[in-house]
Amino acid sequence: MANSYKILGQISQTANTLSNVYVVPASTAAIVNSITITNLSASNASYSIAAIPSGQVISTATLPKYFVIRGATVPAGDSAQLDFVMTLPAGTVLAANGSTSSLSISAFGAEVA
Repeated sequence: MANSYKILGQISQTANTLSNVYVVPASTAAIVNSITITNLSASNASYSIAAIPSGQVISTATLPKYFVIRGATVPAGDSAQLDFVMTLPAGTVLAANGSTSSLSISAFGAEVA
C-alpha cells in the first residue's frame, strides 16, 4: 500500500451550509492528521466538522451522530488547529459547517491506495 501525503481538501466556507472539505476516493482510505480552521472575520465564528460514511442520507435527524466537533469557536482573526488522527474508508465525506463565510478550512493527511 502506497501512502500519498497531501492537502486532502481546502474550502472557503459558505455560511450555515454543510460543505464537503474532502471525499475519500474509491478503492482508497484516508488518514486525516490535522484540520485547520481560519477565521478571517472581525467577529468570533463557530464551526462544526463531520465525518459522513459513504451512502448515508443526511437529515437533521441523522447528521448529529456524524459530528466530530460541533459548535466550536474560533476567535476573530485567528486560527484553530485540530491535531488528531482519523481514519476514513472509501466514500467517506469530511464536511464542515460554519457561522460565517469568512472561514477557511483545510484538511491534511495521507491517502492509502
